[in-house]
Amino acid sequence: MSGHAVHIKIEGRTYSGTFTVDRKMLTVTTNYGRKSAEINPRVAHEALAHQLLQELVQQEKSRKGSNL
Repeated sequence: MSGHAVHIKIEGRTYSGTFTVDRKMLTVTTNYGRKSAEINPRVAHEALAHQLLQELVQQEKSRKGSNL
């Protein structure tokens, strides 16, 4: 099971992570956490990975003392 790179740009900054697919679950991993979701056959893996990465970034930004 190898990882695929995923990148998003928020407010001029680029954030990156990797995503893996295992059975019906897609997991995004970054330096500040990991998040998984069940794969929807109508949604591209890359689109779901971008969504999860964005959620991880927003969670980290809202954390007190975060320097993102």
